Amino acid sequence: MKKIILLSLFVLLQYELPAQNGKYANVNGAKIYYETYGNGQPLVMLHAFSGSHKLWEQWIDTFSKEYKLIIPDLRGHGNSTNPSKIFRHKDVAQDIYALMDNLEISEFNAIGVSTGAMALIHMATMDSTRIISMIMISGVFYNPEQAREFQKKRTFESYSKEELSWLREHNPQGDDQIKILTDQFRNLAFTYDDMNFTKPYLTQIKCPTLIIHGDNDAYFPIEIPVEMYRAIPNSSLWIVPNGGHFPIWQELWSDQFVKVAKLFLADKFR
Repeated sequence: MKKIILLSLFVLLQYELPAQNGKYANVNGAKIYYETYGNGQPLVMLHAFSGSHKLWEQWIDTFSKEYKLIIPDLRGHGNSTNPSKIFRHKDVAQDIYALMDNLEISEFNAIGVSTGAMALIHMATMDSTRIISMIMISGVFYNPEQAREFQKKRTFESYSKEELSWLREHNPQGDDQIKILTDQFRNLAFTYDDMNFTKPYLTQIKCPTLIIHGDNDAYFPIEIPVEMYRAIPNSSLWIVPNGGHFPIWQELWSDQFVKVAKLFLADKFR
């Protein structure tokens, strides 16, 4: 049965990181960096645009106790390359499937946030058999106008000192890499052949799907995840109260996310 989950719990965030385990895979003309942790059923974790594998660091220890984590840098992000200098979510989806083939992993669970979640929509509609279950955080099936308006205005010069510090932490190739990513982000405002799914098309998604969205997302209005919830057959929806575009990174919800995600991945929502 579908569920809308509304939870409130104050939590404190404490974690220790295991040692890095980074490797590279050559897929689709790009060199994709990824890290692996733990053992068990595979769990792929896909970060947001302009981020990297580091976005998931605070949860590596707890999830790696039950799952084999595969955490890549998306093409052009972090330590990964993107020779085409063009970014499309569909290309990311093809990269991740190629990476799974490289690792000889036929089936896997997946978590994606924003760009990572949108890549998962491509993956789940490309092949309805390989994803066991997936969690989409702050993802949409089309790019709304309010997001496009923000993308059009984004330039390297528009970043605050805090934003640049965060970007440099995630993208070790420096400001040149950040400028390329910024141009690609702005170009997405004028792209209509990538995230252009329809609600009937979403019915092709067969795997159990948990949709997580903040009710105060400045880019993607709450109506879109509700539409996805109604269109995807085996889906559940968690609306995070007062949540922004990265709702589960808010201290109030971080540990609660772990509890909800583990219950969902263990197939406890049915």
